[in-house]
Amino acid sequence: MQQSLVQAGQTIFCEDDPSDFAYLVEDGWVEIRARKADGIRPLSLVGPGEIFGEMGLIDGSPRSASAVAKEDCRLLRVDLEQFKALLGHNDPFQGELLGKLVARFRSTQKGLLAGTPEIRAETSGMGPGYAMLARYKAVSEALDHGAILPHYQPMIEMTSGRWLGFEALARWRQADGSLLAPAEFVPLAERTGLIRQIDLTISNVAMEFCQSILGDRRPVLHLNFSAWHFRDDRLVAQLSALLNTHQIDPQSICIELTETLMLDDPEGALRIMTNLANLGVKLALDDFGTGFSSLSVLHQMPIDVLKIDRSLILGVLERDRSLFVLRHVLALASDLGMQLVMEGVEDSATAQALMALGCEVAQGYHFARPMPPEEAARVWLAGSPAT
Repeated sequence: MQQSLVQAGQTIFCEDDPSDFAYLVEDGWVEIRARKADGIRPLSLVGPGEIFGEMGLIDGSPRSASAVAKEDCRLLRVDLEQFKALLGHNDPFQGELLGKLVARFRSTQKGLLAGTPEIRAETSGMGPGYAMLARYKAVSEALDHGAILPHYQPMIEMTSGRWLGFEALARWRQADGSLLAPAEFVPLAERTGLIRQIDLTISNVAMEFCQSILGDRRPVLHLNFSAWHFRDDRLVAQLSALLNTHQIDPQSICIELTETLMLDDPEGALRIMTNLANLGVKLALDDFGTGFSSLSVLHQMPIDVLKIDRSLILGVLERDRSLFVLRHVLALASDLGMQLVMEGVEDSATAQALMALGCEVAQGYHFARPMPPEEAARVWLAGSPAT
């Protein structure tokens, strides 16, 4: 960003000038003015820490007002591309939304300044983000109509074949009865924050499902929570409310978290994870082996379960370096008192090799695919793996 020094009374930009840049005020005051039939009308004073001239960058329109220094000012100039990057304007969803909001604001502002505000039909062209907006609407409506619901994939004790519990995985049921996997809608939900509602909906329905199983033992339920939940402190209260509503033993719940969350904000993650642990729930580190794994995550965070990603267990058969890494991970988890769950076990050869290494619990297509609640309950109560 380029710094500019502007003297009192100097015009920074005029109405109808091209919108190629905005300014951040470091020091001093800037008056924003609009032209009316009877003269110039001041609209606002912009001071230190504020930005002005940004609306034209969002919707590409010429300046709708002028900016004049009320006193000597020190400004930081933000060019168009810099501003787009700062706003995430390269994301079609955000760009479309911001552009439409600014266009509506400009229309209202012009009517007020002209003294002739009126109700008018609003319409605009479908820009590049329209498809994403439409998809967002479809996902939101699917949630409202109960079309996004959990399927359940069991975790297996490999030596006995006994089911220990389930991971609740979101599926979107289409009008024709087919199912969409998470890859088809979760990335959009992650980008827009809608993942919060999906996670809580899946958790609510899955807890109700587990309480409905009236056998001699209840399954351990693994629930996935996005990093969005760790941007504030609502998750602990929301999870506590769900536990109370369904009268679930917290020890039967395991919250699965990603390593990225813990590396991005370790202090915030530790605080919330500690509060979750104080509720009595277990915490799992999901997809271990897919990222730049940090030992600090393992020894500083209150993790009970380590879920090993399939990319790491492939070395069991190939006998490459990942096999040696896996051996050390097994030893480390044992020393730290963590339970290990091997993810993505898809054939008997891999399962046998993992058991030979001392692995006890696994999850994958070799044992069972994610299944609807009625099938999961039937097999659980029967006490034997699905056939």
